[in-house]
Amino acid sequence: MKKVLIINSNTEILPYPVAPLGLALIASSLKKKYNVKVFDAAFNTKDELIKIINEFVPDFVGIGIRNIDNVTMRDCKWYLNDIKSSIIKPVKENYRGPIIIGGSAFSIAPKQILDFFKADYGIIGEAEYKLPELLTALEQDKEIVLDNIISKNNISYTKQDNKRKYIELPQANIDSFIDYGPYNTRGSYPVQTKRGCAFRCIYCSYPNIEGNHFRLREVKEIVDEIEAVNQRIPNVTFEFVDSVFNAPYRHTVKICKEIIRRELKVQLRTMGVNPDNVTDELIFLMKKAGFTQIDCTPDSASETMIKAYRKNFSKKKLIKCALVIRKYNMPTMWFFMLGGPGETEETIFETFDFIDRYISPEDMVHITEGIRIIPDTQLYDIALKEGVTSLNDSVIYPMFYVSPGLGKEKLTQILDTEISKRNNVLNSIETDPSPELMKIAMTYRKRNKINEPMFRTLLRVEKMLKNQKSIN
Repeated sequence: MKKVLIINSNTEILPYPVAPLGLALIASSLKKKYNVKVFDAAFNTKDELIKIINEFVPDFVGIGIRNIDNVTMRDCKWYLNDIKSSIIKPVKENYRGPIIIGGSAFSIAPKQILDFFKADYGIIGEAEYKLPELLTALEQDKEIVLDNIISKNNISYTKQDNKRKYIELPQANIDSFIDYGPYNTRGSYPVQTKRGCAFRCIYCSYPNIEGNHFRLREVKEIVDEIEAVNQRIPNVTFEFVDSVFNAPYRHTVKICKEIIRRELKVQLRTMGVNPDNVTDELIFLMKKAGFTQIDCTPDSASETMIKAYRKNFSKKKLIKCALVIRKYNMPTMWFFMLGGPGETEETIFETFDFIDRYISPEDMVHITEGIRIIPDTQLYDIALKEGVTSLNDSVIYPMFYVSPGLGKEKLTQILDTEISKRNNVLNSIETDPSPELMKIAMTYRKRNKINEPMFRTLLRVEKMLKNQKSIN
């Protein structure tokens, strides 16, 4: 039986570690035919990688690239160079077989990243079924002419977009491939209910990576997975990691109702709640199913900017969404991106006015300063037209857009001033709490027997400390 080593190259664990769902799906799809090991660089060293290569002696090595950078303009971390030195270099020095690259970041700029790493093959898009095809072709010494695959000798490819309505995924069983302890302590267990995105936001890479329509998993399959993991891992929190959780609406409602029907005692949270589909029914069912936190991602609360971003909702719908969330006291982290095409001081203040009027002071608001320019998006075309970037600029290096009429310096000045006025609003560069604050928050939670999202405790404790300081 041939041996395959799959490497999670993501070492970013702030603000919390993200378990390698995609790599676990790939490993699950390979394990019937291959002897598979997963190396997790998030909690293991370069020396440990070298050791596993020399002891396991793989026939094939696959490396997942999750992020190019941290998409933060003022404090940008570029990950590719670190991956090159801590992952790619030791692999090449201790292994002589083909190196295969994939992952969401790779799919954004496949030709450039393959060349940067000088890897042998790259898989664009979903790999859990494409990698077995590639390995079979390599074993049979066939010419590699497969959709969504490029090589160092042939960087032309045909991108195959799956048009099916439903998608079948192997059971990920992440905890069977890596030590899940560090993730369960600070993170969550990722679950996908679908792939793809039918929306047309000007800056987003999801349609290019996963396809421009929703492909749904069967509800029974999703809840079966949750039930099985919940039995294996004590005190696990599940996070739905879809591009948009609450679309299509009826599919989301069915998931909640099935969890309720089975009377599962689970803790759930989700990213990507779209304001267009937030109703009393949805939030009621989500709370009953076990949701303790959601992320809502309107990106702006200015009607002008909502249209400029090509969002699928109106300001009126956004206000209704916020009112429903507050009605049911659903703990929510809100996300806004300021500085896009057409952004002005007036539109920025419209967003802050919305925050003050409609968002609970117990909920946290993240402000992203400027927007990461990603190739093959409408924002990239706008940036080219306005001269913010050019075709000569390599897309693997971080590029950020700020409305030319506003400018980076003015945007930074406004945000620094406005964020400082509000206890629950943070710039995305400030999302990691200090160790001292975390220690106080943990003590406060234990002493008061509080079971709420950590961000609410942090906000509460931070406000208490400020009040004490002002009294003294």
